[in-house]
Parts: sequence; C-alpha cells; structure tokens
Amino acid sequence: MTTKTAHVIAHSHWDREWYLPYEKHRLRLVRLVEDVIETFEKDPAFTSFHLDGQYIVLEDYLEIMPHRADQVRSLVEQGKLIVGPWYILQDEFLVSSEANARNLLIGINASRKMGGYPKIGYFPDSFGNMGQAPQLIRQAGIEVAVYGRGVKPVGFNNEIQSGSGHGHTSKYSEMLWESPDGSRVLAILFANWYNNGMEIPVEPDEAKAYWSRKLAEAEEFASSPELLFMNGCDHQPLQKDLTVALQTAGSLVPGVAFRHSSFPEYVAALRSASPESLDVIRGELRSQWTDGWMTLVNTASSRVYIKQQNAKTQTLLEKVAEPLGVMASLAGAAYPRHELLYAWKRLLQNHPHDSICGCSIDEVHREMLTRFAKSQQVAESVATQSAAWVAESVNTSGFDPEAARPFVVFNSSGHGRSGIVRATVEVERRYFDRQPPHLKYQEFKQQWEAFNPDEWGITDSNGHQVEAVITPIGPVFGYDLPDDRFRQPYWAYQVEVELYVQGIPGIGYRTFALVPKEILSVKAWEASVSSELVAGDHVMENRFLRVEIARDGSFALLDKVNGRLYDGLGLYEDTGDIGNEYMYRQPDDEVALTTQGLPADIKLVHHTRLRAVYRVEHAWKLPTRADDLLDEEIRSMVPFRYRQSRRVSEMAEVRIVTELTLEKDSRRVGIKSYIDNTVRDHRIRMLFRTGLEADHVTVDSIYELAQRPIQPEAEWSNPSNAQHQNAFVSISNGREGLTIANKGLNEYEVLAEGNTLAVTLLRGVRELGDWGVFATPEAQCLGQHTLEMELIAHDLDVIRSRAYVQAYQFPVPWTVQQTGVHGGTLPASQEFLQWEGEGLAFSALKQGEEKHDLMFRVFNVSSEAATMKVKPSFQVDQVYESTIIEEMGETLSPDEDERYALKVGPATIQTLGIQTPAR
Repeated sequence: MTTKTAHVIAHSHWDREWYLPYEKHRLRLVRLVEDVIETFEKDPAFTSFHLDGQYIVLEDYLEIMPHRADQVRSLVEQGKLIVGPWYILQDEFLVSSEANARNLLIGINASRKMGGYPKIGYFPDSFGNMGQAPQLIRQAGIEVAVYGRGVKPVGFNNEIQSGSGHGHTSKYSEMLWESPDGSRVLAILFANWYNNGMEIPVEPDEAKAYWSRKLAEAEEFASSPELLFMNGCDHQPLQKDLTVALQTAGSLVPGVAFRHSSFPEYVAALRSASPESLDVIRGELRSQWTDGWMTLVNTASSRVYIKQQNAKTQTLLEKVAEPLGVMASLAGAAYPRHELLYAWKRLLQNHPHDSICGCSIDEVHREMLTRFAKSQQVAESVATQSAAWVAESVNTSGFDPEAARPFVVFNSSGHGRSGIVRATVEVERRYFDRQPPHLKYQEFKQQWEAFNPDEWGITDSNGHQVEAVITPIGPVFGYDLPDDRFRQPYWAYQVEVELYVQGIPGIGYRTFALVPKEILSVKAWEASVSSELVAGDHVMENRFLRVEIARDGSFALLDKVNGRLYDGLGLYEDTGDIGNEYMYRQPDDEVALTTQGLPADIKLVHHTRLRAVYRVEHAWKLPTRADDLLDEEIRSMVPFRYRQSRRVSEMAEVRIVTELTLEKDSRRVGIKSYIDNTVRDHRIRMLFRTGLEADHVTVDSIYELAQRPIQPEAEWSNPSNAQHQNAFVSISNGREGLTIANKGLNEYEVLAEGNTLAVTLLRGVRELGDWGVFATPEAQCLGQHTLEMELIAHDLDVIRSRAYVQAYQFPVPWTVQQTGVHGGTLPASQEFLQWEGEGLAFSALKQGEEKHDLMFRVFNVSSEAATMKVKPSFQVDQVYESTIIEEMGETLSPDEDERYALKVGPATIQTLGIQTPAR
C-alpha cells in the first residue's frame, strides 16, 4: 500500500551568466529547451519542466529561436513549461526595494502574456532572503515560498533548537515564514538542496541504492509523506530517460509512488496532507544561526564598482526618471512607459545573483557595465525630456523678459527637501553661422571676459533674493537636436550657480532666475540673516556641527544640537584578503593596518558662505599582494577557510584623497574618497568609532529598516561579521545617533571596540571561488575609484528623528532645467502630489504598466501604524488601494479638504492607484 509520494520535478537552475559569459550560457540554454520540447513530443509521460521560476529564460531562448514562439506559448498554456513569476532570479539584498518589486511585476506580466505562471515565490539560490518576501509575494496573490538558503533545518533529533524562539530554525523542511507586517506564507526549504533528485539511475541496482539514500535524506526533514525531489542542478542538461528511471524506481521501492510532478501539483498535495506543528520563522533569513563561514555575504563588497553603477541606475529610474515622467504627463506629455520598461529590463538583467554579486568571471562583469550604461542613458534622456516639458509649461512671465535667465529646480525624492543645489546656467547662447566657429568663439569669449559674478544674483519667482554663489565657467560648446530640422551647434557662456533652497516639495518644483542686480528693487536685495559657515585651521563649523580634522586625516564631529562628540572618525583600515569573490578571508594572525598616526596633507580647497570642502591626502604604503602560496592554494582548490597564504613584505604606495564637505545649516558631513588602488589581495574600509552604547544597529533593507544585533549569534565562529546594507546603516543610544548613508557601498560591519561602524570601500581578490578554478584578475579592482558617503548626526534614533529621509535622499540628484521667460499652464511653484504620514518612506511614483493610472507607493519603516494622507493637485476620477502588481482594491473617499486618508500598518508596503480623467 502506498504511504508516501516522491514528487520528482524536472528542472535546471539557470544562472544566466557565471563561470561562462552570457552568450555561451545562452547557447546551452537553447540546447536545453530544444531537448525539452523534443522530449514533450516523444514522451507523453514526461509531463512538465520547471524553468527555474524566471521568465527571462524564455525571452533569451526565443530571441535566438523566434520560430518556436507559438509552440512555447502552447506548452506554457498547457502547464508543461512552467515559467515565472519572476523576470530574473535576483539577489534580494543587493538590489533596491523597488527593483525586487519590479522584477516580480514585470515577470508576472510577461509570464501571463505567454500563457500563465505558477503561484510560487521561487528563491532557489538567493544569498539570503529578504524579510519582507512573504508580504511582497502575498500582494501578488502568492502564498507559497520555496528557497535554498538562510534558514537552518535541524531535523527530528535536535528538538532543543527547534522552536527555541529565535525564529531562524525549523525541525522540518516545511515551515511558515512571516514578514515584519505579519504576512505569512507556507515556506519550503531545499533542505537537501535543489539537486536532491538529479541524474536518477535507470539500472535497477544503482537505482535501489540511490533511492535508499535519497528517500532517507528527504524523510529526515519532511513534515508529511509528500517528498520533494529536484531533478536537476545548475545548467543541468535534461534527463531524457526520466520516465524510465521513475518506472524503475516504482518497481523497486514498495510503499512509495514515484510521480513526475510539478510545483503546483506538489504544493497541492502538501496542503492536502495538512502538516501540523510547523515552525514559524520570521523576518530576514541571513543564515544568522550558522558558523558564518558560508553566508556568501562578502559578495556585497566584491567588485564594488558594479554595486555603484547599480545604485546609480536604480536611483535614476526610481527617484528621477519615473517621478519626472509623471510630472510631465500631468502637464500634458505622453508618459514614456515603453522606454522605461526597456530601461528596467536592462537593469534587471544585471540583478541575477551571480551577476550583481560580482562573483562571476571577468567577461560577465564587463558586459554588465554596458547594460548599466544603456539603462542609465534611457533614464537620463527620459528625465531630461520630462523636465524640459514641465519647464516649458511653467509660467515664468513674472521675470524680466530681457534680463532674467529662469531655471526650474525639481525635487523628485518624494520628501520635502532643503539644501545646496549646484546648477549650470547659460547667460547667452550664440548659434553657429557662416562665421568660422573658432572666430565666433574668440569674439564671444572677449565679449564676456568682463563678466563679474558680484553684479548678478538669484531670485525666486516672488522677487526675493536667494542665497547663492555664482562662478563663471566661460564659453562651452553645445547643440540642439530639434524635432523638425538638422542639429544646431552653438557656443554658450555659462556660469555655475550654487544656491541654498528651502522647502522644495517632495514631488514638485520651484522656479528661480539668474538676474543682474541692477534690474531689481532695493527691497529684493535686503539679505536675510545668514547663518555663518566658518572654515580654517582644519576646522569647519556651522550652527549645528563642528568638524575638526586631525593631523592623520581622521576627524572629530561635535553635534552642537545635543552636545555629543564623536572622535576618531574617518580612519582607513586595510587587511589582506586571501578569499574569493564570495567570501572575505583575512590571513591568519595578520594585524590590520590603519591610517591612524599617518600624517596627511590637509587643505581647504573650497569655502563659500554655503559650502566648505577640505581635501585630505594620504600616501599609504601597503603590501603589494599575497604571496605565491595563494596561487598554489587556488590551483589545488584549498578551501579559502583553510588557506595559509600571507601578504608579502614588498610595499607599494596607494594614494587616497578624501574630501570632507560641510554645508550651511546642515547636520550632515559629505565624505568622498578617491582611491588609486595599486595593490592586490586586500580590503579597504573606513571606520567610524561612534562610542554609542547600543546592542543593535538599524539597517536599510528591502522595504524595511531591519534591527540587527551587534553581537553575533552563539554559533557564529567567523571572525568577520560583515552584513548587507542598502542605503544606510545607523546606530543610536536612544538619545543621539549617527547614520552613514552611501552610494553603492553594500557592506558594513560593527566592530566591538567603541561600536565602530566599518564600511567597506574596496575589496580585491584573484579568483571566483566556489566549485572550480576560475581566475578573475579584474576582481582585484585596480585603478581609480570614487566612493561616496554622508555622515548624518541626529537626535533619538534614525526613525524618530526622520534621519532616514535624509539618508534616502542622499543619492538622489536635484534636477535643474533652464527655460525662458514665457507664459504657461503651470505655476512658478508646484507640488503635484501632497502627502504626509509619520514613519512612512517614499518608494515610487509611476504610471501603471498596463493602465494609465498613477501608482504611488510608500512603506512604513516603523513598528507603529501610520495614517497616510494624500492630496493630488490635479483632477482625479478615483483613488484606490493597490498592490505591488498594480491590482485595483478598495476605493477611497476624499475628505472636505480633498485629501484621501488611509491607515498603513506597521512595516506595511502600501500602494495607491490614482485614476485621472482620460485625455
């Protein structure tokens, strides 16, 4: 009598690029799919093939084999080829919150059009799992997650750990997974990995031994008689005789029904079995309860240049191009939906775990830079065109038509913003004509040689002076590309304007103008009282902060608001790294090198009433590389954990230039590091000794601010406890705090000495690692690197002080668009969408993928419910609750002030759909 069912799922985990470059992997994919189609035709008992939970495998295949499109669609519709719901299989921690959501949205839309998708949240090989995954997939109507890493099964013989309350172990391979907001899904762990049913023998003796072992391994963790076996592995060719192998198994093993199954069939059977007493795991799954040696977390610092380009591209799409595209659409332009989808797909194609993690061969990462560039070029073009459309629609007729040079300053960060804006403004333009360009240049230059910036100023649309510093640039080349005629080159006399703006609305703009002082009334130039920005003698000081730079380039920061002094900030640390692209490994007994006590050249290089910049330069002697033993250990595949290599005694100079910036009325210090990396096999970090008493840090993760303990768990034996971050890491004693925002620096660690925050700037290694010998000389990251951070001082913690808003705004550029003096349909200042909500963070404003409704998304960073109030400045037909996949939910009603209110629960991701009248 059958008591158990062995569900055998045919699949191939498809890393799009990894130890081979993309096109070589793709040709193997074509061969695989061709074999699958042929097997479906020849073997009626071969019922399904799982295409790894991602749609892009079909996209890649059909680009080469377009004649198969109808046949593939038919197989998907029949449930034989199972594709989606993701577009790609991403690394969840190294891409943004929105990128995770768009990956799901784009994948579901594409899979639906191809014939359907399984409602399975598939995470087979992510290097850890985001805590909000259950909420994310439930919003897409998916109630089951399948994953391979991050949580520890302990089995029946370890009941002490199971259910002990820490929420990251389970006695079964089936469990419940809960997000911070309380969303739960049924979760299935590949306790014996996603290859536990690969290459099933057909020959009886081999099959008997195979199944004796495999069944016992699966039963050790299974909560029910429904046993899961994954027939495949990384780039696994199809097992064409699977039907025969299962027939053999059925004849040999009594009491087990061997079934060529699929995930939908397996999940249905598992639910019918109604497993009881499943453990509940909660939040982020980062392999916390392990020894820490194989978490793969150091992919966060592998090839930092890749992470920087990713952060830049994500920011351009999410916080610049899309919001500006919405603003332009509300002013009458067509929303660039198709262009943005193209840019998103190019970006997402860099997000598979072996790509964005920087743990592939060099050819892979060279191609990634091209994809980033493509996405950035589209995003920048969309942003420029959208800003120009809005600027041309703004009524600037209040400025002097002859003398004023108006420009519009856009804030697309989603939150109100003040600070220093740097813009280039044209004073005059001269198009090329019959006169030779070089002669026109000389004539133009001579005309403006007497330009005196003191005779010019900046005014807002009300005629009030704005604090600004104007610096001549001179004549520069430019050109127009008109829609109705040939390109138009010109010379333009430009100036750089550095102005202090206040209260620019989160989704809106204000208009300013460069004007000669002579045309303004005396009243307009009654300067407001300006707070002093002092700089000199290695000190910068405004009314909130005092920064004092030590001889070795480190600095002390006095927060004058709360009196807290932080000393010894900004030291550099260097250690050897004999690990690989996946894992950092410091040589045994090596003492870290730092710049403490190393004399630095310190110069004040910029000082105006708005901004001061000190340049700190180090010439640091570091070991040139690891010794020759490392080559032998790599060639012979000595596990990185057991390597004996050390760094050589030969030294080379590494030049590091640090720029420290303090702005008027700011509690933030800008930090920009220029590193000319001339040595190999090492890691450079910047250290921030906080001295704050705390047992946890707050870290920007995916749609949440995660609270992570400083002290690692008891099982942790790795000397390094590096962790992932996205936009920032923050520490607070409850009264004062420091937050370090970054641009594409995804790895931090908290050192016990003084609760020091260490942010990795650069890591160089010479091999891929993992299962073979793959040299990666470009992973040494030699050459010039520019790394950017911002140190934010605040009261309380990062949430209650709202410092998280400033940290999220740090990578978002201001957008400035010059225009002329003209009439228009838009006012000189505008807030397109007014919103408020304590503890809410802006995430996205875009137009829907399948409809013209606007999609506005926030998430609650706190553990308290919040009330969100939204007031559009434009006509709406209705406002409704929506989801990550842009479905319509409950309709909201406005109050007497035309505001729409909605309760947003703790840690909740909330999307609103805003339907506007059809144009």
